[in-house]
Amino acid sequence: MKKVRDVMTRGVVTVRLDTSAKEVAEVLIENNISGVVVVNSMGEAWGVVTETDMVKCYAEGKIDVVAEDIMSPQTLAVDPEMSLKDAAAFMHSHQIHRAFVMSARSAYVTKSVPARKLY
Repeated sequence: MKKVRDVMTRGVVTVRLDTSAKEVAEVLIENNISGVVVVNSMGEAWGVVTETDMVKCYAEGKIDVVAEDIMSPQTLAVDPEMSLKDAAAFMHSHQIHRAFVMSARSAYVTKSVPARKLY
């Protein structure tokens, strides 16, 4: 049975808590990604900003804000040893299209698994 580690994407793109919303949008576009991990000065994951968060931000006129203001404060993560079936169930139950991969021993996100790789 395939595991998350077999399909995960390495090299997650991150931004700092104080990155402007405009810069976050540029990072998403330049990297052709739908979400970015928000990290503190130590590189620890504090949240995530998705395309949906950006649309909401602009719709509400929140132009002069930073990543910390618009991020979802949770980085929903799966373990690299989790089966793809369990990862799919986790993502479905949390209504997310991308889960970050973190081991139980680390606060650092280094990989992700997009829903399209679960098939």
